Amino acid sequence: MKTIKTILIIIIILVLIPVISWLLWSFKPTHPLKILVVNKTVLSFDRNEHRALFWLLIHDKYVKPDNKVYKMTRDYFGFHPIKPPKSRKYDVHRVKLTEIDNLVNDYDIVYYVDTYGVFFNEWYRGRDTEDKGTLIEGGLNNNDYLFLKKLHEEGKMIIAEYNFFAPPTDDLVRVRSEDLLGLHWSGWIGKYIHDLNPKKSKDLPDWVVNMYQSKNNRDWTFTGKGIILVNQATRSVVVLEDGMHLDIPVPEIQTTDYGINTYNLPETVFFQNWFDITNTDENQVVAEYKIHINVDGKSVLDQHNLPSRFPAVIESSQGAPFYYFCGDFVEYPVKMFTAKLQGVNLIEGLFYNDKPSSQSKFYWTYYQPLINHILENYQTTVSQ
Repeated sequence: MKTIKTILIIIIILVLIPVISWLLWSFKPTHPLKILVVNKTVLSFDRNEHRALFWLLIHDKYVKPDNKVYKMTRDYFGFHPIKPPKSRKYDVHRVKLTEIDNLVNDYDIVYYVDTYGVFFNEWYRGRDTEDKGTLIEGGLNNNDYLFLKKLHEEGKMIIAEYNFFAPPTDDLVRVRSEDLLGLHWSGWIGKYIHDLNPKKSKDLPDWVVNMYQSKNNRDWTFTGKGIILVNQATRSVVVLEDGMHLDIPVPEIQTTDYGINTYNLPETVFFQNWFDITNTDENQVVAEYKIHINVDGKSVLDQHNLPSRFPAVIESSQGAPFYYFCGDFVEYPVKMFTAKLQGVNLIEGLFYNDKPSSQSKFYWTYYQPLINHILENYQTTVSQ
């Protein structure tokens, strides 16, 4: 009998806690927020490229002007897969030239989550190769630039992430956008790879291996943990191996005193997603990447004029508010059902560990407080 009672008590607790948590969330006040999310890279119905942002909007009860919660499946511009998956049908919501003025009036924040896009071979054939086929949708186009320019002139907030300037964006559009926002992309991107052996790796793209072998006329013989750095324009691939070139294999984000005090960010956190090397002379650097190279690693970087420290988070110093995250910050497969559970952040430690390669720790301890403070500061400003 005692065992049955204990089991019943446990079941009741497991049921009551989520119900109470949901009720607490339900009674939270809403916060109207006019935000437009742009995501041109949606290769699955999971929408992992922006679901973590929508989790945050739902959890903190940021709502649309009609007081309805944001829906990650439809409340964004960009590439929209259409069910059923086997049909391979899609729709594309683009920024139209005739609608720019209305969009600028309708929204106060525009967040370009991902502009890499979707290619024919990726969408119809599921191929991760250098030959991606014809571009279906992707890259910044001239309408995007004119939209950004108008937003900037009107003092609206712009947030953008990794791949904002990279191909398939047209070079002229990229240069104009860089000049507008006071940034300069070096042409290099990079990523931590858990296992450099292509036969064992789950995160090493085939096209990187093929590019390296084609450019250098040699086999890919790298193994173990490491960092890849890629310049698609020059078809250059640099590989830094753990132990041989690196003291620590995962890039680290080191936050400035300004970033710690302003956004309540941790001093350091490891980052394992894609990043780009982007520089600025006109804006505030909130945080920097540090690649923990040794002497041999420095020699390799020097051969390609590459730094071991470069911006991770950039904020406009004056004028219209602008943030550029020099990495794929938002991509994280968070469980959407937890968004409507008040207090889930109190047990966030259950969702990550202290391993350098923990992607979840970055999301819960770095991305979330950063976005929360940006949105809270914005609302405080506009309400004054």
